[in-house]
Amino acid sequence: MKKKGILNRQLAGLVAGLGHTDCVMICDAGFPIPKGAEYVDLAMCAGVPSFVDCLNLLLSEAIFDEVTIAQEMSVHNPETFSYLENLFRNHKRNVIPQTEFMPMASGAKFIIRTGELKPYSNIYLYSASGVEKFNLDYVI
Repeated sequence: MKKKGILNRQLAGLVAGLGHTDCVMICDAGFPIPKGAEYVDLAMCAGVPSFVDCLNLLLSEAIFDEVTIAQEMSVHNPETFSYLENLFRNHKRNVIPQTEFMPMASGAKFIIRTGELKPYSNIYLYSASGVEKFNLDYVI
C-alpha cells in the first residue's frame, strides 16, 4: 500500500499522466464543473478537504510553471489570494475576471473539486516540463 503523497487512486493516476502544457484546475465546492469534464470529487463536507491542502499536496507531486486565478479572489478571499501570490511569486501569474476564468474549466485535463467554501477558491495550473527551477520555487 502506498504510504505517502496522493492516496486517492483516481487522482494519483491522473497526476502521474500529466505532461508538459497539460492543465489542471482545483476548485471550491460550488464551482460549476462542465458536463463531460474529467474530475475527482474530494469534497466530504464543508471545508474538507480545503483548497490549500489540496493545492499543496498536488504541488508536492507535480511541477507547474504558470497559474491563473480570478481577480475577484483578491476582494472576496484576500487571505487565499495573498497565500497564492506568495507561493507562486516566481511563476507567471494571470489574474483575470471570473467570467473569463470559468470557461477555462473545459480545457483542463482534469479538475479537482475540494470541500472549500471560501469564495473564489479556484486555480488553473499549467504543467511544466519538469524543470527543477519550478520545483525549487515552491515555498510550502
